[in-house]
Amino acid sequence: MKHQSGFSLIELMVAILIGSLLIIGVTELFNSSFRSGLSNTELAKMQENGRIALEVIGADARRAGYRGCTAADQTLSLGSNGTLPDDAVTSTATTNVTFRFAAPGSGCEAADGSYTALDVSTPVVTYSSTGNTISRNGDPILDNSSMAVAFLPNGNPKSSTAIRVTITSRDSRTSSDALGSRTFSATYELRNRL
Repeated sequence: MKHQSGFSLIELMVAILIGSLLIIGVTELFNSSFRSGLSNTELAKMQENGRIALEVIGADARRAGYRGCTAADQTLSLGSNGTLPDDAVTSTATTNVTFRFAAPGSGCEAADGSYTALDVSTPVVTYSSTGNTISRNGDPILDNSSMAVAFLPNGNPKSSTAIRVTITSRDSRTSSDALGSRTFSATYELRNRL
């Protein structure tokens, strides 16, 4: 009968230790890669949200003061809301701004000769930043963010020719892996005042 030799207890312990270290290393590598992926996804989300919010606000900022096809030097009454272009942009704090304009396409003659009556009844858009949310006419458009507005060149909404909007977007995660806030800024000329 042949004598079969197996592993000694010390050899088994060394093999288990080496195997455990390899498993711990692979697990740590996986966790690190997973956390990095989550951070990259959150950063992309923050950047996309900031960019989209600036585009939405910018579209209304560029329309501010639109008076249909009226003469450039003609003012347009908005009833109790003032006149266009003087009251096209108003603000009560650095965290809100209101844009007023005639409904796009109204007050002009179409190519076929038809005329669309000027409509200034509903186009009032207010952006505000309260708490951790930016809202458009009271409807949230961006969470985990705040907004600040500045009027250029002199800080006065009535005589400004441009507006700078700054959005600060924060990571929605509250863990220790949370990213720092990111700031996005854009300047829009109030072209209906130029």
